[in-house]
Amino acid sequence: MLRWLCLLAWLCAAPCGSEARALPAPTQSRAVDSLRRLLAQPQPDTMRVALLCQISDQLWTQRTDSAAVYALKALTLARSMGYRHGEGEALNRLGAALRESNLARALEVFQQSLRIAQATHDQALEAQNLRSIGIIYVYLRDKRQGLDYYFRALRIGQRLGDERRMVIELSNIGLAYDLFNQLDSSRAYQERALALARRLRTPTNYILYGLGNVARKQGQPKEAKAFYRESITESKKLHHLRSLNFSYVGLATLYQLLGQSDSSVYYARLGYQAAQTNGFLRGVLNASTLLTQDFKARGFADSALKYQSVMLVMKDTLFGQEKVMRLQSLDYRERQRAAQAAASQAALKSRYRTYGLVAGLVVLVVVALILARHGRQQQRAKEALEQSLAELKTAQDQLVQAEKMAFLGELTAGIAHELQNPLNFVKNFAEVSTELVDEITGDPRDPARNAGLEQEILAGLKQNLKKISQHGQRASSIIKGMLEHSRSGTSQREPTSLNPLVDESLRLAYHGLRKKHEEFTVQLTTEFDPSLPLVSVVPQDLGRVLINLCTNALHAVEERQRREGVSATYQPEVVVSTHATPAGVEIRVRDNGVGMSEAVQAKIFQPFFTTKPAGEGTGLGLSLSHDIVTTGHRGTLVVESEEGRGTEFIVRLPA
Repeated sequence: MLRWLCLLAWLCAAPCGSEARALPAPTQSRAVDSLRRLLAQPQPDTMRVALLCQISDQLWTQRTDSAAVYALKALTLARSMGYRHGEGEALNRLGAALRESNLARALEVFQQSLRIAQATHDQALEAQNLRSIGIIYVYLRDKRQGLDYYFRALRIGQRLGDERRMVIELSNIGLAYDLFNQLDSSRAYQERALALARRLRTPTNYILYGLGNVARKQGQPKEAKAFYRESITESKKLHHLRSLNFSYVGLATLYQLLGQSDSSVYYARLGYQAAQTNGFLRGVLNASTLLTQDFKARGFADSALKYQSVMLVMKDTLFGQEKVMRLQSLDYRERQRAAQAAASQAALKSRYRTYGLVAGLVVLVVVALILARHGRQQQRAKEALEQSLAELKTAQDQLVQAEKMAFLGELTAGIAHELQNPLNFVKNFAEVSTELVDEITGDPRDPARNAGLEQEILAGLKQNLKKISQHGQRASSIIKGMLEHSRSGTSQREPTSLNPLVDESLRLAYHGLRKKHEEFTVQLTTEFDPSLPLVSVVPQDLGRVLINLCTNALHAVEERQRREGVSATYQPEVVVSTHATPAGVEIRVRDNGVGMSEAVQAKIFQPFFTTKPAGEGTGLGLSLSHDIVTTGHRGTLVVESEEGRGTEFIVRLPA
């Protein structure tokens, strides 16, 4: 077994040269900074667990020791509050951080997380742990076990309709086939992953590295070099040092095969430094193995000895005899536990059959007594469970009622606040108008009356009446929006072709904006899936949602054009697309307008929240749209945006 483990150092090496400078520590990404700011604010404990896990995810690509610190914090908090889902998530992050330095401990942690996921029926977490355990078996060159875990994770992703998860599983399967030199299978899975990732616009750095390996092994150095360089470029943008190590070592291996030793050493050292900065011991092992081979071939004994020492330390750290034995013990115990669970029922039946053959009627009587006693215990347990269920239902009803009252209070306060402003304006302008009427209705025979002043008073009175009418209409629009909010989802559903409905909504929104801004023009692009099935929806309600989303997109590009002015560098565009997915259908409305900050995105679906100037919006449009999609149609409505770049709203409806 140890011989197989040592073969993991197979990734090649590169030639000699002068010592390269250490890589600068990567700057913390904006995502980590944003998550830390959220963590510093008052949050529910469950949200704090989730934020700690997300920070661990981000740091895993930069510093595995930092990722482990945040995973342990999440685990401690989740266990202190009895939060099982959070405990499972934190254990998975901790296993990922430990995997490169302590395979045995990582496997044990992943197995704990997997048991929690299966007990809580959390399929997403189950797939994550299956993938994580599969990686360990692939490290150990256990092809059957590794691929079995990978394919189980892929099947769960397909069942959930989670295409982003499927990209990762397909890529992992392709990398495993590459490790086992099944190059045609590796290329097929990597190309499937690449096509899906580019459609979803998710990272492709690992996939490109895998395709580079396949091309290198199939004798296509030009294609391999292009894949490796593209992977390196993307990994640098993502500050993903682990992926950067893989691509640098792969490129160094290619140059070694081509006999370009200086380039090979250069890239092997870059890979070595990236792994050191990340704390990625397996990457240090692969790079130091490559450098040892290169320096030995060129006769640089000191450099060869230096990297050989590092290589031996890494091998001992990762694959020491004691660690291998513990891994084997963990694997054996896990299989034994599964086998015992599967065999317990069969053993019980076999025992009863033996009793029946030996004791006959006596055994039947004993079994009858046991069954009767068991039945009484079950009855008592059933009564206790029913009582507990009744108590839980009562508590649930109380919690739901309390939540409804809290929401009603919040909503009432929002309505009162929103209506107070226009009503105050109406009251103030009415009082002023009354004073103006008193001024103008004085004694007509008064010689001091001034005809010019009377005309000014009349003009002011007319202006006040216009303001009263304007703010009255504002109050009316708020009330109308609330009435629509209360009526959403009450109409009858019917099978509907979504493409014509989406196209009509886009045109209606565009012509509505053109009435206010006749000079405004925009590029409208539609990408409709012709194979879209009929979907059971309320066309009027869904049409309101689509018009609202399209109108928001048009306002965003119109605002950006107004800020930047008409120029060749900015062309306003709104793209509306539809796609069929395994779970249903997906509608996307994307613009290249002003975009939204993370703070605005967090509040965008709240009632009365609006980014429009005072008087131009009620703040109920997106709240109403979200309610129609989620409550009325059991779908999801999410937003993805970047300030200064644009926004995309995604509507997902079940088939």
